[in-house]
Amino acid sequence: MIIKRVLVLGATGRTGRYVVEYALERGLEVVALVRHPQRIAPRPNLFIVQGTAEKADDVAVAVAGSDAVLSTLNNNRASDLPWARAVSPPFLMTRSIANVIAAMRLSGARRIVVLSALGAGDSFTQAPLVSRFFIRHTNLRIVFEDHAAQERLVRESGLEWTIVRAAILTNSRFPREPIVTLDGLPKPALTIGRRSVARFMIDVLYKPDFFEKTPIVSER
Repeated sequence: MIIKRVLVLGATGRTGRYVVEYALERGLEVVALVRHPQRIAPRPNLFIVQGTAEKADDVAVAVAGSDAVLSTLNNNRASDLPWARAVSPPFLMTRSIANVIAAMRLSGARRIVVLSALGAGDSFTQAPLVSRFFIRHTNLRIVFEDHAAQERLVRESGLEWTIVRAAILTNSRFPREPIVTLDGLPKPALTIGRRSVARFMIDVLYKPDFFEKTPIVSER
């Protein structure tokens, strides 16, 4: 598989900015679809497209010429507190990824790596007890419903997909080799740094062993 140019969604977010950084370090050309171009510094091999993944026409422009897509979109809330109110439109990730899948089918791009979360979909029982409580009883439920719906679309897309389910994200400054859990083993840890997740997402772009897989990533 030859991948020279990738589209990054969520490029100005807390994880997406590291995906952009590591992709550029790997020598890839990076297209960033962003609402506010002033929030991302110009760099060699970085191509900024103003727009939003919620609009199919914007996505089509950004996908054109890209060999793969990496999405770190999230359904945002007013703060990281579990009860914080939602500020993103309902099912932002799901509607956005539907646009991406449609655009990739038209363009011929095949590889997509999507960031999800431990506790989404059939990984709910593998999440720590405290996480399961918050997913069920706080506004995190809205976020995880969106994650689960997005995952269903990706699984049914017919593309070469990987869904990366991250443990609770931290701002650890130093990326480490993550624990990668497949089919329940080994047992995932509670957290993982955003830099580690971003590096893993770039690494698995090139690994067919992770096609149509939902690895959980965490750190001890």
